[in-house]
Amino acid sequence: MRRILIVLAVLVLGGAAVSADFSYSQTTRITGGTLLNMTRFMPGAGQIKEPKTHTIAVKGGKMVTYDADSATIIDADAETMTQVDFKKKQYAVITFAEMKQAMQAMRAQLAQAQAAQAAQAAQTPQQAPQVNPLDAMKVTVNETGQTKVISGLNTKQYILTMEMGGAPAGTPPTTPSNKTTMDSWMAPTLPGYEEVTAFGVKMASKMSDLATPGMNPMAMFREDVAASVKTMAAEMSKMSGIPVYQTMTMTGMQASGPSAGEAAKGAAVDAAGQAAAGAALGRSRLGGLAGIGGFGRKKQEESKPAEQAAPVTLQPVVLMEQVTEISSLAATVDASKFAVPTGFKQVEHEMKKLAKQ
Repeated sequence: MRRILIVLAVLVLGGAAVSADFSYSQTTRITGGTLLNMTRFMPGAGQIKEPKTHTIAVKGGKMVTYDADSATIIDADAETMTQVDFKKKQYAVITFAEMKQAMQAMRAQLAQAQAAQAAQAAQTPQQAPQVNPLDAMKVTVNETGQTKVISGLNTKQYILTMEMGGAPAGTPPTTPSNKTTMDSWMAPTLPGYEEVTAFGVKMASKMSDLATPGMNPMAMFREDVAASVKTMAAEMSKMSGIPVYQTMTMTGMQASGPSAGEAAKGAAVDAAGQAAAGAALGRSRLGGLAGIGGFGRKKQEESKPAEQAAPVTLQPVVLMEQVTEISSLAATVDASKFAVPTGFKQVEHEMKKLAKQ
């Protein structure tokens, strides 16, 4: 479902007839961060470290986006979208008309939810006012002026920053916050990419209903949220071109404290100190008054200063770093990628189920 919405957004809002073949690949890999370190202790999580590559290809009136696990095939002339699951050896087909019906059903469901929420609010007037979850998010785009040649392409650097939370005025700078930075090197265009743009124009003419403001789920449900989305989109539109190489960095705040090694070392020191004190008390019991009646032990215990817990502070930490790059630009495509493999079983498309609800 997520891939469908992304593909539709790119094609319907993208922007001329289709006449040639073109393909390129995108590879994404996680290169660092505490989340990656945590996967070392998770069984079967090693695949997270493996690069993920998907390919986009255009041939005539068709576009396919595929990777090792799945494919989405769009036929603008036949007005169909086909999803293929290579692992389950099955596929699902939906027509543009059925897709529109599903989106209209989603619109009706959200409208009902909005009405129910309004009715509930009327019955409980003392409830706290709704909070726009995007109010705390700040999006900025910086065109640095830096240029670089990557894979023979002239690119410009744009840095997009999305910060959620942060320290309000008058609060300590360690107030928890999350920040995502996208460092992008963007080319004005790619050789042959006009075929993708042309396909987007063709799709836009057939799926224009999906580009209306009413089809934005957040716009239907919350007008204030839709306004925030519009503001963020306007800022992000400053990034002009096609991303050739991107580095995404997610940061957050983490409570500082001793590592596992430091904690073990501290425990060993404490244990050694206690053992030495015990040995000294044993010798005093045998040789002098200090041990009579346990007096010496009690005196030493009373003189031991009370331990105080170390103050907890928040420190910034990189949660995840991810790199995405474009490669394998080609003017020829594999025609077999636009067809469902022989022997695959057809199942009902997920978006058709939405129209039935």
